[in-house]
Amino acid sequence: MTSGALPDNPFVAAGMIEDPRLFVGRKDELHAIASRMKGDQPTSINIVGDKHIGKSSLLHYFVQTWQERGLDANRYVVIYLPLRGVDCQTETGFYEAVAEGLLSHVQGWQQRSLQNCWKSKPLNRQAFSDAVKEWK
Repeated sequence: MTSGALPDNPFVAAGMIEDPRLFVGRKDELHAIASRMKGDQPTSINIVGDKHIGKSSLLHYFVQTWQERGLDANRYVVIYLPLRGVDCQTETGFYEAVAEGLLSHVQGWQQRSLQNCWKSKPLNRQAFSDAVKEWK
């Protein structure tokens, strides 16, 4: 649901909630995501569930509000990167989609020196790991 007028019927699923005013609840899930990121040893997080239960809305809202959860902007980069319609059938395709998403969504990192590390072709596992280390 895009920003703008509120829906007439709040009980109709109308797609991903993009307006943070319309997102309610899920505090435990939001806290769990942030706490797993903040730990001494950050862990992977999987969001799973049936279709249309709000997985994308949850992640989109988390991206909009992650700094409010005490995550340090100097330590974390948080973006919402939908992969539908992107060529991610291979590991390299996935890495390239993530690199493109980072370069286009993260402000201030359009500097040539920070872009060059993502230009490696193919952007395989080792090149991706090296690029992440260089961005640190």
